[in-house]
Amino acid sequence: MVVDATQDEIQAGRGYEALFVPALFAPWCDHMIGGAGIIEGAHVLDIACGTGVLTRAAHACSGHSGRVVGLDPAPGMIATAKEVEPDVEWVLGSAEDLPFADGSFDFVISQFGMMFFQDLHQAAREMYRVTKPGGRLAVAIWHTIDLNPAYRDIVAVLEEYVSPEAANSVRLPFSLGDPDEVATILSQAGFDGIAFETKSEQATFPSTRTMVEVELRGWLPLFDIHLSEGKIADVLTLSDVSLSKYATPSGKAAFPTTAYIMTAQKPE
Repeated sequence: MVVDATQDEIQAGRGYEALFVPALFAPWCDHMIGGAGIIEGAHVLDIACGTGVLTRAAHACSGHSGRVVGLDPAPGMIATAKEVEPDVEWVLGSAEDLPFADGSFDFVISQFGMMFFQDLHQAAREMYRVTKPGGRLAVAIWHTIDLNPAYRDIVAVLEEYVSPEAANSVRLPFSLGDPDEVATILSQAGFDGIAFETKSEQATFPSTRTMVEVELRGWLPLFDIHLSEGKIADVLTLSDVSLSKYATPSGKAAFPTTAYIMTAQKPE
């Protein structure tokens, strides 16, 4: 598909893929693939796919006999995803209005995307609609920011040295930390067999400064917050003291993250 993305949007997508994906998101793919139970030949939809790290993992699982679609509302994300893996079907679209027929997919998955849906109830109904009878849903959702303290510290850096808007953009991914709330929404949409499991993974960045740089270069631009190179350099320098606790002897930065994997099924 042709995606009309601006150069700024594409650069943000490339930054997200280069900086966020290997350090933070890639380790969660095995939890999602296992939680969903994706098998060879499956038809899979990955909603809010970003640059497609989970979509690519699902594609490897389903093989050439399956169908894997990655959907995201951000043109820069979809453009970057297509650059990285042109053989997957990439679609620009929203969770609230999925451009697929009823019962199109054996598995519907979403890794750390549900927190950004504009209407959770409508999105849940749409996910239910496009899932085949007997098909499965799996979503990964961060626990609260208090249970992910490294991000609480990053938020504090952005609050002090950038802006409240920048800080709030990083708080947003941790806004669905209550599994019961999500379970209720999925149940109301029609899913049953709803269960969740807490998982933890280690995030590893090249340095403590990179922990902040990924936000400045790969995240804030998605919220139309653009900083000059001089401002970025200043913020990175100022972050050294508050984030030094995450430095390893090798000079990298490492910290635990925690989330829950929620699974559900559409009745036969």
